[in-house]
Formats: sequence, C-alpha cells, structure tokens
Amino acid sequence: MDLVLKSATPEPKEKKEEKKPDERERTIYVCELHPEEVFDKPGQCNKGSCNGMTLEARKLAPGSHVIYTCPAHPEVVSDKPGECPKDKKKLQFKIVSDTSRTVESWTCPLHPTRAGDGKLKCPDCGGAMKHVQSEELLAVPFSAVIDTGSRKVVFLERGHGTYDAVEIQVGPRAGEYFPVTKGLAAGDRVVTQGAFLLDAETRLNPAAAAAYFGAETKK
Repeated sequence: MDLVLKSATPEPKEKKEEKKPDERERTIYVCELHPEEVFDKPGQCNKGSCNGMTLEARKLAPGSHVIYTCPAHPEVVSDKPGECPKDKKKLQFKIVSDTSRTVESWTCPLHPTRAGDGKLKCPDCGGAMKHVQSEELLAVPFSAVIDTGSRKVVFLERGHGTYDAVEIQVGPRAGEYFPVTKGLAAGDRVVTQGAFLLDAETRLNPAAAAAYFGAETKK
C-alpha cells in the first residue's frame, strides 16, 4: 500500500460562525424605576418596589444593541446585567449603535455653559461641576439624501473625483438634518450639494445605475 503524507499538526476545529448584528427593528420593555431590568415581552415589572409598574416599550433600530453600564463609572461596560465592581451598584441598560457615541463632560448645574474636562469648580459660582453623559448621533443634511421611494441614498466622495452611492437608514427628520441609524461612519465625506445631479446621471447611465443601486440588466 502506498503511504500517504499527513501533517503531524492536528487540523484546526471548525470556527464557529460569528454572531451577526440583528438587522431588524426590535422592541424591548423596561421599567422606569428599575433601569437594570430589560424584558423581551410586555407586561408588569416583577420588582415589588414599583408595585408592578407597566413596562415601557423601547424601539431598537437596526444595528443597535443593549449594553449595561454604571452611571457613576462610565468606563464600566458589560454586555450582560450585573454589578459595578467599584461600588457594587447594579448596572443600568443603555441602547447604543454604530452611528452614535457617548460624550463625557463636567458641567455646572447652575451654569450649563460652563464645562470642564474633570471634577472642577465653576468659575461663576464656585460650585462643584457634575459629571454628565450625553449621546451624539451621526446626522447628514437633508439636501444630501436622495429618496428613491424604496430606499434612501447618499453619495460618498472616494477621492480623485469619484463618488459611490450608499444606501442608508435614517430616523425622523430633525430640522435640516436626518439622523443616520445605519450605513455611514464618522468621518465619511458626503455630497451635500448637487447630489440630485449625480443621481440623475446614474439613472441615465444603466451601467452606473447597476453599480450604484444594485439594478439588474436584462439581455
């Protein structure tokens, strides 16, 4: 019998498929008095201190997810409920997405325009500044969004006079801006003026339309 050459190194086990982010809009149910609790179904809170308060529905946009963090120690973040290792208080849920970020700052309760990078005293009243967390959401100007009826598209500058059409998902319009829930990242350069001209060009050019909007050409 002919010998067969085999490696002495054991073959690696099959890698587990990575869990993809949920692309659907979902709903969670929470209690206002117990932010450490998150439920998948509507009903009443099972904590006795709130007398079975009716749970409040919260929408999770596609691509967003729930984390747990400590209000007093924002650096403590977990993907599961639990206790803060620093003060042993229960972590509170928070909804985050790839298009939002949390900003940490210190401000004076009496003079909110006064801000600092640490626990300082207000130069106006001498009071101690309070730690504040705020969430910034990625947004694009209304003029940058092309609404095709079935999808919303923006044009990204790729350099050297080239542009790509990218489908995005947005929230309710706020003034002259659309909050972006999916499709863009901080630092992307978006065409804000003349996007409709690029859109018209791609519609007149079948090849460009196929590349930009996923259209199919029939023989």
